[in-house]
Amino acid sequence: MKMALDYKLYLHDSDKAAMAALKAIPGFSQVMKAFMKIWSEQQFRLINMSTNLHLNNNQMAKYYNMLPPICEKLGIDVPELFVELDVNPNAYTYGDTKPFIVITSGLFETLPDELIPTVLAHECGHIACHHTLYTTMGRAILNGASSFVSGLGNIAMYPIQLAFAYWMRCSEFSADRAAIICDGTAEKNTEVMMRFAGYDKDIMAEANVGTFMEQALEYKGLVNNNAWNKTLEFILFQNYDHPLNAVRAYEGKEWEQSERYQNILEYINSKSPEAEKNLPVEVIIKKMLGKNVADIETKFSTMGFMNIETVRNTEAIKVKEGNVISIMVNGSTEDGWYKRSSEVVIEYFEAKTEEEIALEHPGEIKIGQNQKYFLGKNYEEVKAELEGLGFKNFVIKEMAMSKIGWGEKEECVAKIIIDDKAQFAKDTWFAEEAEVMIYYYVRV
Repeated sequence: MKMALDYKLYLHDSDKAAMAALKAIPGFSQVMKAFMKIWSEQQFRLINMSTNLHLNNNQMAKYYNMLPPICEKLGIDVPELFVELDVNPNAYTYGDTKPFIVITSGLFETLPDELIPTVLAHECGHIACHHTLYTTMGRAILNGASSFVSGLGNIAMYPIQLAFAYWMRCSEFSADRAAIICDGTAEKNTEVMMRFAGYDKDIMAEANVGTFMEQALEYKGLVNNNAWNKTLEFILFQNYDHPLNAVRAYEGKEWEQSERYQNILEYINSKSPEAEKNLPVEVIIKKMLGKNVADIETKFSTMGFMNIETVRNTEAIKVKEGNVISIMVNGSTEDGWYKRSSEVVIEYFEAKTEEEIALEHPGEIKIGQNQKYFLGKNYEEVKAELEGLGFKNFVIKEMAMSKIGWGEKEECVAKIIIDDKAQFAKDTWFAEEAEVMIYYYVRV
């Protein structure tokens, strides 16, 4: 059985970035908490069931039956579908745990039947991308129903309103991608945009989709090549909750030509579970750093990566033994989507063993103690201990005890010098033939 399609595969970058920016605005969490206190999903259902037409297998089944295959492709439950009496062509999705779709009667007047599944797939895309709760909240705020928030004035609400409008525009791109996936082409999405732009189905003249796309490209050029036009775009459309028809058509066509889209189509149209291997995988490298290398290697294997290399770093750095220092996927250290065939290099820290260090010092001896360790010990025992380590060149000298003699004992080490070093660390290496000079106390 194939896994449900991960919505993050078609989530538009601007959608993700705009939502992160919205949540970062001071006061957003306060607005969210206030909204959730008054939010009632059930009230919307009561309104729909009492006022609108509820579609099902026995009511306008032709349109209701368009939903199940769409939902199967996107991996969501089939939502309730309603028709609302409104001459304006529109469709929208509200709700949270049980989202629903509403289509206006004006939509049937504007679009031919073959384009209705595209609109339904777009609305299902909002559900799959988990837009619906934020969309419901955003529309309430943009329509002026922000009185539920206490303690925030109009000035404080304004940036939240702008950010909501911008995110809602960006979220449409993700929903359009979902529709293009379900249609298997961007042509129908482009035609929907063209009809929303003015080409009603009752107009008898011929309309050219290619010419409409040229219009979209010309608009992109107008905005992208002129800073003032870019500013005008912001001023004119800052409160719009939907992107412009030509822009949506352009974005959809760009998405259709992407490798990601082709991989998704292959996966959806294939009956083999193995088709999932062709889908890219989201890798959040930042969250893996500092974790155990074996756990991260297993995580990559579980995600389907096959070309995994672990690289040991033995330098002394501030990281726990066995933990990951860096990760590169196809030479990149950035979070992103990667093919399972990508080369993964995991660098981790593991200090050198004593045996490895010894091999780097042939013919040398490491005592493992500093000079203070030997002071006050019997000099013969010290000499025997150092001989056991491999030292051969000893010079033993007497040192007279002081008259007071505090802390001084006969025949105990007063000073030790190895290879002319009176002070040495415990990890110091010495040549086997190094001179070991031991001074011990004698009473005079």
